[in-house]
Amino acid sequence: MKILAPLSDVEEVSALAHAGADEFFCGLFPNGWFERWGRAGWPNRRGPGPANIEHLDELARLADAVHAQRDKEAGGNHLPLFVAMNQQYYSDEQAEFLLDQARCIAERGAADAVIVTDPGFIRLLRRELPQLPIFASTVTVALNAESVLFLRELGCERVILSRHLHLEEVAQLQAAVPDVQLEVFLLNDNCYFEEGFCSTAHALPGFGVYCMTPWEFEVTMDGEGLLEDSEEKKRWDFLIEEHLELQRSLSHRGYGQGATSLPLGPCGLCAIPELMDMGIHSGKIVGREAGLYRKLRSVQAVRYARDLYHDNRDATETKSKALELRGDPRGCADGFFCYYRSARERSLVDMPSRARGPRPPRRKVSK
Repeated sequence: MKILAPLSDVEEVSALAHAGADEFFCGLFPNGWFERWGRAGWPNRRGPGPANIEHLDELARLADAVHAQRDKEAGGNHLPLFVAMNQQYYSDEQAEFLLDQARCIAERGAADAVIVTDPGFIRLLRRELPQLPIFASTVTVALNAESVLFLRELGCERVILSRHLHLEEVAQLQAAVPDVQLEVFLLNDNCYFEEGFCSTAHALPGFGVYCMTPWEFEVTMDGEGLLEDSEEKKRWDFLIEEHLELQRSLSHRGYGQGATSLPLGPCGLCAIPELMDMGIHSGKIVGREAGLYRKLRSVQAVRYARDLYHDNRDATETKSKALELRGDPRGCADGFFCYYRSARERSLVDMPSRARGPRPPRRKVSK
């Protein structure tokens, strides 16, 4: 399984490659986009700033730095760089603008693949730039084999799976479409919601990330006021409490509590043995906007678990070492940081009833 690492600067490449990264990805926020379309629609799922490259010359330099790194396990081939153009959809003008960018990228060899969501844009790229490989973003929400097959027919060589699939579902997908590269999430970013169904731009003035604002919730039935049915009310109370608990957990990004305090964030380290056995192609470390330290420690953590299982083929020992590395037994027990909760073993992780900590103040919606 390849380790896919985020990039935002040429200076990060050598350190991350030596730490164990096998592949890299970055985002493109082209110069001139914001002046034309502002906040109404970003070219990818991150806004302008440290998460993105702005100029094609800078992207070309980044690609040169990545390509200068060689994969000793793959006959000395250069390491690849993938570029995200993965907003949910584009207007015709935006698609033509990005097509011109992609054409320049292909001509200059500034990327080995582009990561795309919009099916219309995928078809446009395939028709105009057939030599440029395309990966289907997680924002395509490929939740079953038929959706993966559809994306393959559009021309996608790789499909990045949703964070919300269970290991059993990932295994079924891999068995159903063995000729398509599948990529999964391993570290550093999570969301209560499915990203492909989300229209929030994370750019509302005064709110930051809208869905992470601690709102006060009241559930009503259409035309009937507040819920009165006790069973239905219990169900909604549970769902809301789970959501608020996830907010509290993600607010400190899940930094490890061990001696090393590894900045792991949301995590799939325990699932690495299962993912490797399935034949998953790549494990993704999220965080283009993060500092180099966080990226380095994340790559090192994934490499540690991957190489350990590769050498000993002992899933239980690998999971145990991953838990030690994380150094946060309560966080692992709660499971809010887990991409793949079914990978946890009760013999290794004590999973009692979830303890409730003090709640942060909630912001009440004014009507």
